[in-house]
Amino acid sequence: MIVLCAGGTGGHVFPAEGLASALKKRGYKLALLTDSRAMNFVNYEYFDAIEVLNVRRDNIFIYLFTMLKGIFKALWFIKKNHVTIAVGFGGYPSFPGMIAAQLLLKKTLLHEQNAVLGRANKLLQRFAKGLAISFSPTLGAPNSAIWTGNPVRKLVRMAMTTPRADTHEKFHICVVGGSQGAKLFSDVIPKALELLPESLQEQLMVTQQCRHEQLSDVKNIYDRLKISSTLESFFSDMPSRLRNADLAICRAGASTIAELTCLGVPAIFVPLAISKDNDQGENARQIVNAGGAWVINESELTPTALAQLIENAMKHRKILAAMSEAIHHLAKPDAAEDLSDWVESFSQDSYL
Repeated sequence: MIVLCAGGTGGHVFPAEGLASALKKRGYKLALLTDSRAMNFVNYEYFDAIEVLNVRRDNIFIYLFTMLKGIFKALWFIKKNHVTIAVGFGGYPSFPGMIAAQLLLKKTLLHEQNAVLGRANKLLQRFAKGLAISFSPTLGAPNSAIWTGNPVRKLVRMAMTTPRADTHEKFHICVVGGSQGAKLFSDVIPKALELLPESLQEQLMVTQQCRHEQLSDVKNIYDRLKISSTLESFFSDMPSRLRNADLAICRAGASTIAELTCLGVPAIFVPLAISKDNDQGENARQIVNAGGAWVINESELTPTALAQLIENAMKHRKILAAMSEAIHHLAKPDAAEDLSDWVESFSQDSYL
């Protein structure tokens, strides 16, 4: 059995699911070690066993206690399920499972989603057999790292093969807020669109993630401006909606970027200011340097600044088309298969 260890956010779990999907087709048994956050959206069909390891960071004492508890739980889980390989996808909840695997002398492999090597992976790589990266280059990664890209979900791969919808000359903006962006975007984006000339407002279609408590307020603004909008706190079909977008406004998380590159959607990135080691800033920088996106720092995100970028995009469709080609050129749609090939090369007799 192969166990995947991942933090409980979509940025860690979705790539793990991408690998799991590819390995499952090859007949491997798979397990997942993650935290309780992932239980709300993880795809259970990929995994034969799942264990929740909650590491709390209230203070140093609780952190150390829950970390040690997690390691002991992971030791038992790995032995019980006869795990032969552990693959870590970063995030502090991945640490107990990977440490347990290394203590049991199992083969451990790492995958880094961001353009900066994460702290958990940085600590674990000394005893790992190998490291796969999503961005080339990745700051802090050794020269021995293999560039596989970042696996995307099945829904993204399905959306890639679907023709774009006919929106009758509308300009479709897709706002991917998530837990770390929905409130900020709901505060700023409606005000930015209100600053656009009325002739441009009439062309707009907006799909936007909002916090539940902000849905009605944001909807009222768009209705007043006569902007066609679809608002939800969560979209289960976000990849298909992104497929039909002319422009995305989003954070610069690694999974979001991987999906945008595969779908060829140019973006305005607002990197999370509190992201450790400025990983989102570095992620965004690589896409901007390739010509596939613009970036506005969180401290500079004002309705006026955002309105200027959106107006420029709407008035210069050729520039946007070139950006679409540039971001799509960075895509690694076969990342899950490439990563699966790499993991399988370490399995030898562990086909169980």
